[in-house]
Amino acid sequence: MKWIVLEENPMPDNYIAIMAAEETRVLQLEKKPCSIFDTCDKAMDRARELRQKYKVPNIRLFHQDGISALA
Repeated sequence: MKWIVLEENPMPDNYIAIMAAEETRVLQLEKKPCSIFDTCDKAMDRARELRQKYKVPNIRLFHQDGISALA
């Protein structure tokens, strides 16, 4: 698995997005400013930094099957 953290200003969504995907799958969002990590923990650390930077209250984790949850 790879974990993609979007680096853009999240407004108006009010959360930092993390996408989980198969390592071999290339997603369109990888063309946007993002960071790619090999573990969820590393991605969460970066998302926490961005949450403070952009002053948003939440981090949302999106899975391949379309399910998302606040982290």
